[in-house]
Amino acid sequence: MKKIISVFSLLFLAISIYAQRVPDQERVAFIEDTYMNNLPVWLMMERGRESFELGELGLASRIFREIIDRNSISPDAEMWLGYIYEQEGEPLLAEKQYLKALENKNQLYILEDRFTLMYRLTEIYRVTSQYGKYEKILIDIIENDEGFNTNFRLFYAMTDVLNNRGVDKLFELYRYTDGKFNSARISLGIFYYQTGRYSEAELNLTVPFVSILSTGFEYLYEKRGDYEYTTVRDHISSMLADYILTEYMQENSFFRSAYYLAAALYAEGNLDVSNELWQIIKDYDSPESIWSIRSTRQLNSPFIEPLISPRT
Repeated sequence: MKKIISVFSLLFLAISIYAQRVPDQERVAFIEDTYMNNLPVWLMMERGRESFELGELGLASRIFREIIDRNSISPDAEMWLGYIYEQEGEPLLAEKQYLKALENKNQLYILEDRFTLMYRLTEIYRVTSQYGKYEKILIDIIENDEGFNTNFRLFYAMTDVLNNRGVDKLFELYRYTDGKFNSARISLGIFYYQTGRYSEAELNLTVPFVSILSTGFEYLYEKRGDYEYTTVRDHISSMLADYILTEYMQENSFFRSAYYLAAALYAEGNLDVSNELWQIIKDYDSPESIWSIRSTRQLNSPFIEPLISPRT
């Protein structure tokens, strides 16, 4: 009886999959038959994106190339060809497409996609060990911050307070809620740590640390009305008690960036503050988290991680 039920279950699953595939196949056939019919560019782009989402990379590639052939300059189509190359495991070809798209970034349909392109390039440069290009593109992203130059004095002051007066005093004195470039700052800070530039790592990692905590404070204050800051530990505990802020911390790699901030501080000779941060990570991140495990190891026997070799 169990065998009969199992056979029927497999048959039902096969029928369900087939039923889902038939509309997909029909849609692919429709796109294949119609994309050359003098469609407007915006509709061709939609057909190309849909083909990509259906896993029809060859069809998607033909559509985006046709758009480029008709229009000469089409950074959106160049960008999607880059996505296709990445999906096919060709990062260097994807790099060329992203660079082509960035050459005409002001003509992107969504101007903010220039950051998507730049972040895609950072990942390609990272996995292909093109470290010179990796550092440069991260700096290029951060320089889009309107306060990049004007806030430098503030950022150095934050780092100075963290080094000399600790985590609690840092957040008692400073708030910084602009988190638009947190991801680039964290990546750059970790890269600086991995290449032995510890003070630069501190500077870049302190900013998102304060930014994430500041955003959490504003959210909790608006939500509760009477929320007050006491210590960073209590504040992190309050943030983790709210599922929206928990997701926000995860999405912004809070504990990962805090780990490397502590590591940079230790490498600069500040064991007290680095231990304070590693203890916070151990106490508040998930016990199974790699950052909790690594922080525990650092607390037991601190060490500076091996350097990577920068290459252009």
